[in-house]
Amino acid sequence: MPMIPAIELQTSPAGLVAAAAALAAGAPLFSGGLRALRLRRALGRLRPCGVSELPVGLAHVTGAVALDSPLFSPLGGHACAAFRLEVVGQEGALSAAIEVARPFRLVEGGRVARVRPEGARFDLQESARREIGAREPLSENLLALLERSPEAMWFRRSGGTLTLVERILAPGAVCHVIGTARQSAHAASFAELELQATGTGDAVAVAAAPADEGPDLWLDAGDHLAYLRVSDRAPAPAALRVPAWRTLGAFLGPALSLGGLLYLAHAADRLRASGGF
Repeated sequence: MPMIPAIELQTSPAGLVAAAAALAAGAPLFSGGLRALRLRRALGRLRPCGVSELPVGLAHVTGAVALDSPLFSPLGGHACAAFRLEVVGQEGALSAAIEVARPFRLVEGGRVARVRPEGARFDLQESARREIGAREPLSENLLALLERSPEAMWFRRSGGTLTLVERILAPGAVCHVIGTARQSAHAASFAELELQATGTGDAVAVAAAPADEGPDLWLDAGDHLAYLRVSDRAPAPAALRVPAWRTLGAFLGPALSLGGLLYLAHAADRLRASGGF
């Protein structure tokens, strides 16, 4: 029977660099892919619920918006919990989107959820639209917002007309928030008030008293899934689908790390065999 020659893997400086890069990239790729895989499964099982149902974990919570400290929208001057300013260039193409938000509350059935909007994706209906010429003066607030977008400022300096589209989350609007829900301490239990015994060996009486006032729920992106979506209308099922390609990192990440590790181990063996160390 003929002998099958062994395949000798040749090492090189470029190969070592590539192996080290694969080893370093594997972990974050795996982490992102695993998060996307978990999110894809969780969103597929999600159903809307009210604040009064006190959900825990990833939840789709609905309620009316109440302001803590209001923002004022840049075009319409409306009080709001959040606004999204879209900069539209030539041919109607979106060139930039600037989002500003503050913590706000959802109220439903006598219960309150407080939303931390950091990292949120906002899907809001249009509230105002305005065209701005290259020579048109801007308010200090609007100019500061546009300066966050280098593309918008470049287009303005080049003499183009900007179309600004404003979208706001208005107080009283029915809001849909998808994020990680956590019950506050006073919603999960009652503070116990211990009454002193009479001194005759009687059992200690315990009464329930409400804890300090505060929100019943906290809603944010969460550390586990890092997902928060805020909308002033029910999201379409297609908007909640996580693309399958985003989950590939859960499989490619370990393969990259393993390949890089095997290459580096082989290079170390060759160096040891040649007396390098």
